[in-house]
Amino acid sequence: MTEVVRLLGKNLWRGDGEQNWSYFKWKYHDNPYANQPLAVIASHERSIVGFRGYFATSWYLGSNDNRVVILEPADTVVHPEHRRNGLSVAMGNFAMDQFAAKCSVLLNTSAGKNAIPGYLRLGFVSLGKKAYYRRSSFSRDVSVIWRGVLKRQEKEGDLPASRRNVLFGEFGDVVVSKSPGEEDMSRVAFSKNELPAKIRLLQDQVFFRWRFENPKARYVFYFYRQADAIVGYLVMLVSNDMRQGFIVDYGQERDGAIGEILDHIAKMAEFEEVNILNISVDDHLWETFKSREFKKWGLHRLVKKIVFNEQPILVRPVKRQCSEDDWFLGDLDIRNRANWEFKQICQDNV
Repeated sequence: MTEVVRLLGKNLWRGDGEQNWSYFKWKYHDNPYANQPLAVIASHERSIVGFRGYFATSWYLGSNDNRVVILEPADTVVHPEHRRNGLSVAMGNFAMDQFAAKCSVLLNTSAGKNAIPGYLRLGFVSLGKKAYYRRSSFSRDVSVIWRGVLKRQEKEGDLPASRRNVLFGEFGDVVVSKSPGEEDMSRVAFSKNELPAKIRLLQDQVFFRWRFENPKARYVFYFYRQADAIVGYLVMLVSNDMRQGFIVDYGQERDGAIGEILDHIAKMAEFEEVNILNISVDDHLWETFKSREFKKWGLHRLVKKIVFNEQPILVRPVKRQCSEDDWFLGDLDIRNRANWEFKQICQDNV
């Protein structure tokens, strides 16, 4: 495993060796939905030259007791001297043969532009394109695009001291915390998820206790309470430069709770832009974001669509040779986007 982490650190991950090892341990060893790291390793002359890891999460179909484990192709790396020889696809095929007995579905929500052709050759189909809905300003969009042209990344030290920290504490009915409240978040997440039947991420206390221990991420947890009870929450993934916030998870027992949290975030003005992935927003929730100046389209999204193209969500059965029945979980066709309920927290890279 030390050699695997070294290969990942040199060719895929950022960070020092200790942080990368902690990340690997959290992602693959400590995952409560896998009894052991789910991965394929390729060796050549006793050296590790390839790794393909799979991120396991539990989902449920309609009712909480009808559960399935879904695998997401996560970290894939091939040593530079062994690339362009089909090793990545070969590891993917081998994984399907090995994991078909444990899981039934492969879901890829984070494939890069260069990796997509390989996944399509493996038989994945698209559920639709991903894009961010954003609350930002025109000047902020121009600044982001200009830095992209110059390939310059903002650093936390570039910010004035007043903009480097989120204020934690109680602000009326909104509570801002550095840590999740597993019991409250789990209760809220399950409160309205029975009907209609869909494929939904299982967010129980085990999930919340493990998921936000990611050592490479920084989260802020917002809670909304009424009569001393938490009735809504929102989780923000914070960018390294502290300018961007990404809403990766949310839930509400009572309508309006998420809106109250968004109003607090806007009032505090601690982020220059706030984003939520389009796959996370249904028509009802969109009205909450739209009324708070989130936009589906803007200069930033238009440029990214032209230059990078918007990447798809990909899905296929784990079985390499699959029948029509293998594309169904119960009565739900996994190729139908309407049968899924996504939140960005299901992505392995969040």
